[in-house]
Amino acid sequence: MAIQTLAEVTNNFRVAATGVVLDLDKSVNIVKKLKLVGTPLKIYRKTAFIQGMFNSALEVAKFEGAAVRTVSGLRGQIKKAVRTPEGAFRATFEDKILLSDIVFVRTWFTVEVNILTTA
Repeated sequence: MAIQTLAEVTNNFRVAATGVVLDLDKSVNIVKKLKLVGTPLKIYRKTAFIQGMFNSALEVAKFEGAAVRTVSGLRGQIKKAVRTPEGAFRATFEDKILLSDIVFVRTWFTVEVNILTTA
């Protein structure tokens, strides 16, 4: 989706999108919603080790402090990466989660758009 000017109005063209207008300018940043999914490895009272969401400790470090949720509705937070297995991390939750819970984090990924113009 790319709009060059806001002043020109064309009857044959419509832009259909959902979102919130924060400011009117020509810069456009298109993002895609991404849901990363992991499973519990070891569960303590309100702390659990989660695996399968990330591939390395570096990826976990980028998401430290991010809010996570379980499918049963419990909220939590990513704390720190653990040594083994690679990509696993420690997270704290409101209450004890189940081994059958799936843990996910919602994030946004910037999408590059190729500008196709005819001049």
